[in-house]
Amino acid sequence: MDLIERVRRWAVARPCVLVVDVPGSTALRWTVEAELDRRGWPLALSPAGADLLLVVGTPGEDLAQAVDVVWSQVPGPRHRASISTGDEVSSALDAAVEALGEAAGRGQPGDDERPSPGDLLEQRGGGDHMAMEHGGTDADGHGEGVPHADGHAMDHAGMDHGAMGHGGHGEMDHSGHGGMDVAGLPMAGTTPDRDGLRLDALQVSLGPVLAGWPPGLLLHGQLQGDVLSRVRLTWVDADTGDERPASDSGDARLLALDHLSRSLEVAGWPTAARDARRARDRLCAADPADVEAGHRRAARLARRVRRSRTLAWSLRGIGVVGDAEAGPFRGDVFDRVRWWCELASAPEPPADVPPGLSLERVAGALDGAELAAARLVVASLPLSHPAARRMPLSARV
Repeated sequence: MDLIERVRRWAVARPCVLVVDVPGSTALRWTVEAELDRRGWPLALSPAGADLLLVVGTPGEDLAQAVDVVWSQVPGPRHRASISTGDEVSSALDAAVEALGEAAGRGQPGDDERPSPGDLLEQRGGGDHMAMEHGGTDADGHGEGVPHADGHAMDHAGMDHGAMGHGGHGEMDHSGHGGMDVAGLPMAGTTPDRDGLRLDALQVSLGPVLAGWPPGLLLHGQLQGDVLSRVRLTWVDADTGDERPASDSGDARLLALDHLSRSLEVAGWPTAARDARRARDRLCAADPADVEAGHRRAARLARRVRRSRTLAWSLRGIGVVGDAEAGPFRGDVFDRVRWWCELASAPEPPADVPPGLSLERVAGALDGAELAAARLVVASLPLSHPAARRMPLSARV
């Protein structure tokens, strides 16, 4: 084994993992995330930053198509794996490392070995899919090692809200679209903005495959500059019904820690997100000592998050929900993060948690928001998940 091959294998020994969870696979995702945290493998927020694409559960037809598009955007060396039961998590990850090492030893694959996302979208129905932004907005964080006024250091990984993942659509193939589409994606038109000025308006989509994003959620909207308008939310392959954690204990604190983990991951605080997942995993344990340790970890995390001035500065004023019927989910993203902290650190589990918000209400909170803020808003809100809202991808234009 020469030096170059050794370096390549070393580089993929701790891969970045993009987890794609299927509606109804929450408990399995928790098992996968626990094993990833135990191994110290970081989570990727976009296909461009991933080495391993890990599909958790069995996706439906529409979601499987979206996964194919995301897979085409993952750079090499890369590997794709699927996990359907908790028993195969460890072996699947071991096999993934071995496969990545072999792929690294072969070197970078040629561009002709993989289809472009535009080609895949054309195969699925051409322009009917609009701009399926499965890579999404890379709202990675708030700056690595930002000092806190309370003496803590947030390891925020750089507030890269400008990195809108358009990977894979650079090849402008105008053939077959009548001059109006590029690689199966509609070109921008002009419409009046909120001030009455006529600006370019591009039809965009977020999801259904996105880190820190509800599984199967698809956002359609109009983008003028970096501002979203005419937002519509629908579910992909939503026949499984309500997406609530399938835990034996029924402890609402598990739900709170899960939302807290996703919100902090999208906000760019990966170590705090990992602590939330570890507290959640301890609370799921059968050993009373582990459960007590989970309570202590959740309380420490809640204090740390509530006192973070950098996090408050970053999230204040984003995604304001003013409807009184929203209950504890009123206010902005930081208000909701603080509420999840209170729920997660409660000494006793609450009797019940308010139901998720309707898609129409969440769409209203996203209307007028910046594109980079949309992921933060969605990560902080629980959504109702009725199967009646399911529509095929080809109909969502």
